[in-house]
Amino acid sequence: MNRIFFSVAALSLVMSSALVLAPANAQAQPKPDTEFCAKMRAKDPGGICTAKGEYVTPEKVYKPDGTVINRSTGD
Repeated sequence: MNRIFFSVAALSLVMSSALVLAPANAQAQPKPDTEFCAKMRAKDPGGICTAKGEYVTPEKVYKPDGTVINRSTGD
C-alpha cells in the first residue's frame, strides 16, 4: 500500500513540476533582432526589439518605417 502511495505522490510531483516549468520555458524564447534594431540600439541603447520588428525604449518606440513614437505622450 505504501508503494502505491509513493508512486502516486512521485507522479504528482513530476506533473506539477512540468506545469510550473512550462511557462518559464515559453518565455525564454529569444526576441527577433533585426538589422534595424541593431542600428537603433547603437543610437539609443537600452531598448528591446519586439516581435513586430520595432525597437522599444522606455521613452520611445522606433518603427521600421521611420516613425518614432514618444511613449510618454503617445505622439
